[in-house]
Amino acid sequence: MTVTYSLHVSKARLCGFAKLLVRWRGSIYKLLYREMLIFIFLYYFLWALYRVFLNENQKGTFEKLAIYCEAFTELIPLSFVLGFYVTIVVGRWWNQFLAIPWPDKCSMLISAYVNGADERGRIIRRTLARYLNLMSALTFQAISPAVKKRFPTIDHLIEAGLMTKEELRVYDEVLMTHGKWWVPAQWFTAVATRARREGRIKDDVLLKHLLDEMHVFRGNCGLLFSFDWISIPLVYTQVVTLAIYTYFIATLMGRQYLNPEKGYPGHEIDLYVPVFTLLQFFFYMGWLKVAEQLINPFGEDDDDFELNWCLDRNLQLSYNTVDVMHQRHPLLVKDAFWDESEPQLPYTRSSFNLRTQPHLGSAMNLDVNLEEAEFIQMETIMEDDKDENNYSSPPRSPSFDLGHSNFVLDTPTRRTSTCSIDADSTSLSRSKILDFPGSKFVNMIIGSNRELSCSIDSVKDTQSNSVSTPFILKSPCPKRRSSCEPSLVINETRMSAESPLLTSLSQEEINVGGENLETEDQHVLYQEKPPDHCIIKIPDLSVVEEESSSGSRGSSPVNDFGLPGILIEGNIDPVVATPYEPNTSQESLSSSDSQSTNIYSPLIKSV
Repeated sequence: MTVTYSLHVSKARLCGFAKLLVRWRGSIYKLLYREMLIFIFLYYFLWALYRVFLNENQKGTFEKLAIYCEAFTELIPLSFVLGFYVTIVVGRWWNQFLAIPWPDKCSMLISAYVNGADERGRIIRRTLARYLNLMSALTFQAISPAVKKRFPTIDHLIEAGLMTKEELRVYDEVLMTHGKWWVPAQWFTAVATRARREGRIKDDVLLKHLLDEMHVFRGNCGLLFSFDWISIPLVYTQVVTLAIYTYFIATLMGRQYLNPEKGYPGHEIDLYVPVFTLLQFFFYMGWLKVAEQLINPFGEDDDDFELNWCLDRNLQLSYNTVDVMHQRHPLLVKDAFWDESEPQLPYTRSSFNLRTQPHLGSAMNLDVNLEEAEFIQMETIMEDDKDENNYSSPPRSPSFDLGHSNFVLDTPTRRTSTCSIDADSTSLSRSKILDFPGSKFVNMIIGSNRELSCSIDSVKDTQSNSVSTPFILKSPCPKRRSSCEPSLVINETRMSAESPLLTSLSQEEINVGGENLETEDQHVLYQEKPPDHCIIKIPDLSVVEEESSSGSRGSSPVNDFGLPGILIEGNIDPVVATPYEPNTSQESLSSSDSQSTNIYSPLIKSV
């Protein structure tokens, strides 16, 4: 079992770690004393050979060899190689502990999801818990020598109560040579599915949650097999081991104290005990022993994980959770702090000094001078408008108020001679029509279309109060007509009874057939006309040509977005429109009649 000393280091004090040096179980002395005795014996053997048995000529050869070995030890990067190796081993050791499967969560889900107070419900719950423990036992038996000694064969698992004889026959029928530790997971799935069909698990969501947690348990068992299968590459372990043993074999000769009278550099003093050499051996060789002990924590070392204890603990916990404590809890009573808004837990005399105040922020106790805590009047900084700061304002938007039922349409003078395009002289009045394969798409991009324009030479400047728009919406009239006589039917009586779309015009003049119609907060409904007319559907800003023999009066057009739009009838010249996207969803709500307001209403110019 892992040696723990957490209580002894819970508080830092004088010689807190030094008291741990006298412990034997799990200590470095227990791991290293054999290697240390061998190193000391070999060192003093060479020491006695140099001082007693060799003559002067032989001593000279020994001294040259000792100096050479001392220089050789400085070439081995021992700290780098060993430190990197131990770091990998310690990280792998902790990941192996995290991979140990614990049935706590899965057992609680079994107790919560598998219902039934009868004997069959109890059998299902206990069987599911036993399959979890059986799977972990088969896994530990394959990777841990300690568990293998406890359960050498499958028959020992039957005798221990983790498997039945009928289950052993089914287990033996599974023909597989790559390990069958996963078979209890399949049995778990089958039993849980049967419990769902019997109605003991209420719905498929609970079944999925239970199976997902079982898969996590099974994945941890497979991860332990992976750690046992894939070790740290053997070449790295060999390199580190050879570096350590080679280094200290060289120090047996290189750290010998030579005769000070001969004046060898670094040998001005003669000692009988190589203190720092022994400490160096203790540190480096002890570091290697740490890696040796942690590289496989499922063995029988003092700091290895005790998997036999894990099996005993998991078995008791799982059976208590799914059976003894199934849907059982203490009586529900009022707690001790029922009427207290700020409950406080008591302290004992020994713990009263550990009471601390709540943290309210490091700056809460900061004292600020009262004179510096008064607000001051900030000066207004005026910004000079210089010529280089002037900029051209973007095209102004139409006077459109979402909170009211009307908006303003700027309507220039209408021309009745031929279909033409009105545009701002600064934007598209000088656009050129291109004629080559694919020119239709290019002309559409740059704002010029030969089929959509009746005559590019007839483009003229609009009135001074016209609104500049980023693009021109053209009415597709592929079949030119000699004249475009307007045909607008305005009905002021049929409003919302037959058509859901009403457009409000406030204090504006619409030039229709040379006559001005003034409306004062009146609802104007554009109705359908029989054939030979153009329909403009807004807010999708698309202009389509509709030629039909008859039309249904009172119906409102619907755009591509499924929203009602404005229907303008007649052979109308191309229309210039500017779309405005709403900022928030509240802009789509009307403030007066609770009807849906057209949030894409454009500026329509009919000329």
